[in-house]
Amino acid sequence: MINRSQEEIMKNWPKEWDTPLVSVRCLTYNQDKYIAQALDGFLMQETSFPFEIVVHDDASTDKTADIIREYETKYPKIIKPIYETENLYSKHDGSLAKVINSACKGKYVALCEGDDFWTDSIKLQKQFNFLNEHPDYSMCFHRAKIKYEKGYGDCALKCDDIENREYKPDEFLTKWIAPTASIMSKTECLFYEIKNSTRILNGDVFFILKCSALGKMHGMSDYMSVYRVHEGGVTYHPSIQRERTMKYPLHFECILENFPNAAPKYIKRKIAETYFDRAKIQPSVKDAFKDYVKSFAASRRIFLRMLKNSIKSDIKKRYGKK
Repeated sequence: MINRSQEEIMKNWPKEWDTPLVSVRCLTYNQDKYIAQALDGFLMQETSFPFEIVVHDDASTDKTADIIREYETKYPKIIKPIYETENLYSKHDGSLAKVINSACKGKYVALCEGDDFWTDSIKLQKQFNFLNEHPDYSMCFHRAKIKYEKGYGDCALKCDDIENREYKPDEFLTKWIAPTASIMSKTECLFYEIKNSTRILNGDVFFILKCSALGKMHGMSDYMSVYRVHEGGVTYHPSIQRERTMKYPLHFECILENFPNAAPKYIKRKIAETYFDRAKIQPSVKDAFKDYVKSFAASRRIFLRMLKNSIKSDIKKRYGKK
């Protein structure tokens, strides 16, 4: 636990305040190895404004909740925990987001999950200053270091070349460049309504698109957080990859339905690709045929290219390279 008192953290805040200006939004589940480092990163922040730490433990079965309670006891005016007795994420009904979002009272919200952490003590102040001085912007984000736990590598995140400039929505769709722990936005972005939200697989992408619908987005070249790649992360959990493959077409269709102007050619290509991939693992010929038809309808060119590559791959497997 960080060696800093609650009074030290609050020393530069206004003497009288009712509502925090920034809410740190932290989701965690079974991350007792990492949660203390995340909380320390929040509590080391030097700010001229009041902030709160809304940390949501989704019914962890390890010691995560116990660790949060230790911090809550020491920092009761700053840490606002939510302890679930039933795992909400597994319901896939939006209840998890509703619970934590409704608890965030600040004008702005800074995101960080329990296995990532911040490294710059004035991160919140820098991002708050930018958004406060540029009301036409709804979000800002920054570079991050990637920390690979033992045995894991080749992360898809590409955040080393983030520049100090405005970013368009299509830049986030075509390449994963915004680490979750780097994002600060107007809190209203949390509540932007999405049609058919149960189809969402990657909430980060949708959150960024929500922000783009409410204002401009700014990148910062400073390294101020760490994205951790480990076995517990969704990206590297093989047991759910088949399930995600089955749901990906609906995910991209949901993007197209809600944000039709955000790189539509790219999204239609992804719809074609994901339906083709799903067809290959469908349990019945009938369902596979339906997915191939949907792939063809989304993009004839992509469907024919993937069909050609699939045939080539099958020939090589059967007869070997010639």
